Amino acid sequence: MSFAFGFNDDDISDEEVSQNLPKQDEASTASKVFQNATSGLDPKFLPQIHSLESILSKLVNVRITFDNYITPVGENVTYRRELYDIKHQVMCEDDEDGKQDDVVSNILMGDDNDLDLKRNIYEGGFKSWECSYDVVDYLAQNKDSLNKLHTILELGCGTSLPSCQALLQRITRSEDPIDGFKIILSDFNYEVLRLVTIPNLIIHWASTLDPEFLQELCDTSVEGSDDGPTLRNDEIILSQKLIDRFISDLRNKRIELVFISGSWGQEFLQIIERENIDLVISSETIYSLETLPIVAETVVELVGNGCRALIAAKNLYFGVGGSVAEFVSYIKKKNREDIKIEVEEVNSQLKRSLISIEKV
Repeated sequence: MSFAFGFNDDDISDEEVSQNLPKQDEASTASKVFQNATSGLDPKFLPQIHSLESILSKLVNVRITFDNYITPVGENVTYRRELYDIKHQVMCEDDEDGKQDDVVSNILMGDDNDLDLKRNIYEGGFKSWECSYDVVDYLAQNKDSLNKLHTILELGCGTSLPSCQALLQRITRSEDPIDGFKIILSDFNYEVLRLVTIPNLIIHWASTLDPEFLQELCDTSVEGSDDGPTLRNDEIILSQKLIDRFISDLRNKRIELVFISGSWGQEFLQIIERENIDLVISSETIYSLETLPIVAETVVELVGNGCRALIAAKNLYFGVGGSVAEFVSYIKKKNREDIKIEVEEVNSQLKRSLISIEKV
């Protein structure tokens, strides 16, 4: 498999992650970092599960504006909620609730650099990063294998484009579902899950519907009136009717979506220890030497339980020290003879790789 990507979309960040994170000399203290991943964190960043229904209850009648992007090689269409649309929703909510110092609001209303990273506060989930498109194309090229899986975990899902691709494939498959399919989506920030992860999943599902039927589902007018909203082809409204239909279609297709916010580490592993995960996906999460051990340890633990992991990353993250080489070296130093790791470089101007890790 080879790729020749040339991203040029303005919404995709070609900048490296911001340089406000401290460097760490070596991974010598990595085990301690992993064990204490949640130490000192605000309690709201401790890992916790959220149901789809609970998050959707806070999105009723929200209008979503999105764009579409076609990956250059695989020519796979992805849909992404527009960043200005997220900002508009947050501003409206701030006005209604009288919030003046909300962390997410401050990040979204700050300059563009604020959207990269804020250590222990925000992990860049509102942006669509380049490597997620590498995974989208990989999943599209391996549909047969994906259809055999039962449970996928996306670590650091953010805009969740790989999971959206997996969901789209499952929804549009012609065979009647026999086995269930579960996607677990994990992001450090709950507000990312609410404002971009779930909206993007719904947009991809909505793309499979007849346009006239979708218009009916988005209608929020009072029954019997003619004052329903007129939607452009880049908009949907998360009406209660549309939400109910989304949940119903997932149930009929035997698809379950689970959402986990908060940091990774031992507590996170305890939450998902009963899940029989087949594939772990993670894009752009090894950018820092400080947090790289947390990602690596989490992945190694999961792979050790029998699943496969696919990690997409830039070869080098300037300024913060994370790299594919550091990640691979860290895992190899664990001397796990039962784990195999392979790296395939993506052919692009900014060098990136897909790292496959599995149990042998």
